[in-house]
Amino acid sequence: MTLKWGVLGAGSVAQRRAMPALNKAKDTELYALLSRDADRAKGLAHEYGATNAYTTVDALLADDALDAIYVSTPVHLHCEQVIAAAERGLHVLCDKPMALTPQECTEMIAACDANGVHLQVCFLFRFHSCFQQIRTWVSEGRFGQVVHGRMPFLKQYQLTPDEWRAKPEEGGGGCFMDLGPHSVDLLRYLIGEVNAVSAFYNSAVRNAAVEETGGIVMHFDNGAQAFTDLSFSVPHCDIVLELYGTEGTVWVYNDNGWQIRTHFDGEDQLIPSQFEDLYQGQFEHFAECVGNNVPPVTTGTDGLRANEILAAAYSSGQTGQVVSCPPTR
Repeated sequence: MTLKWGVLGAGSVAQRRAMPALNKAKDTELYALLSRDADRAKGLAHEYGATNAYTTVDALLADDALDAIYVSTPVHLHCEQVIAAAERGLHVLCDKPMALTPQECTEMIAACDANGVHLQVCFLFRFHSCFQQIRTWVSEGRFGQVVHGRMPFLKQYQLTPDEWRAKPEEGGGGCFMDLGPHSVDLLRYLIGEVNAVSAFYNSAVRNAAVEETGGIVMHFDNGAQAFTDLSFSVPHCDIVLELYGTEGTVWVYNDNGWQIRTHFDGEDQLIPSQFEDLYQGQFEHFAECVGNNVPPVTTGTDGLRANEILAAAYSSGQTGQVVSCPPTR
């Protein structure tokens, strides 16, 4: 079964990553896209090989040939657009963060469940083979008891005051909401469920209306803890992930591609990693889930949990207290 995809929000990420991946992925077809400027929409459709181009959400979702929608719009639009797609019977892949609030996530999940459509959130790190291998090692007990994890996500991003990421009402926050979903989700995927967080953040470099730099400490049901440090103000960071257990350690770092260094049974090993198109992997996995009823690697509930953890982190940063965040589903 080939899924005909519509791209709702053909912005820079969709152009650089998602639409090229759709054109490479098996069992997928880039069928339609949306851009509010008619000439731009037609130009993008021609450039990326989409059959149809639309300038309104209603027109895109009304295309009866579509099977699925990739939602890649500003965060404050996700809830309304995912619900509208679900009510049209379209399967949905939603970019992260899933929504502005946990309540919106819950409404999105309910709409997809009620209409019998498949929902995934774009947590790309889960699809990289190195993290799938680490998750297998965790489940096999190679680390012994997991004690601590760390995932820095530090980049240099020049926020401008008029863009949606710089407006709390449109993006939900700064580096926590933009980068944090990836690291919060991956640490939870590898270590287990989170039950409480503590956090701090600031905008000390550019005095933006949203946080530019901060950190989140997560406490897990299994007794482990993990830290993710996040920033829009750092030009370079080599470390991707660290995971420490009573019997083993793994480091993932970026050296012309992700490299994995392990320390198990007193021996070090270096495992080079090849480039993997994670968007392609997720689109192909999505098609398998819809066509062959394969259990999904990432779900709407995972998107909800990331939002719940981040909401607790913001509360902790405001109050200076540890904030409980047990799952609501």
